[in-house]
Amino acid sequence: MPADSVRPTWSLTDIPYATIEKEKIIGNTDWFYLLAGASFVETLSDLYTRNLVEYYQENVGATTWLRQEWEMEEVQHGHALRRYVLFVWPDFDWERAYQGFVTAYAPCCRTELLGPTHALEMASRCVVETGTASFYTMIQAASPEPVLRQIAAHIRADEVHHYKYFYRIFRQYQAAEKIRAGVSVANYGNE
Repeated sequence: MPADSVRPTWSLTDIPYATIEKEKIIGNTDWFYLLAGASFVETLSDLYTRNLVEYYQENVGATTWLRQEWEMEEVQHGHALRRYVLFVWPDFDWERAYQGFVTAYAPCCRTELLGPTHALEMASRCVVETGTASFYTMIQAASPEPVLRQIAAHIRADEVHHYKYFYRIFRQYQAAEKIRAGVSVANYGNE
């Protein structure tokens, strides 16, 4: 399945971390927790990628995209946010806190816990990508600090792209599994 024809890419070198206006955000612990938490989730995307690759192993196009694009972009989101957090709050022991997060989260992130069908798992991926795009749209709009707005805009664009790709995969499985629009996901497995 081809990725979108042309779309912009970015890297950590595109972010002007040295120009962060720390005084606009450093005193707000809500921003600290929000950004540190997001950096943990995004950084751990490699674990979730492994689960999806195992679950969709018969779909070479999807697994290739997951490994070569989605995982790399998601982990980059985590690195961008981590770097931001450590620039603004340099005394934070990010690595120690992240290891605690991994210990608590990893048991909940296993292949056997994915959706009951391939289509429904892709539908859940679409919901997650829609949620994360909205999350970063909110950060971009609400941030008191310009560099954070730039990071959020980059991540938001990636999340929209990811949604579009997952939706295409969902449509393939929806047709193959003969899932009708409007069927309640809650009824699956209880029939």
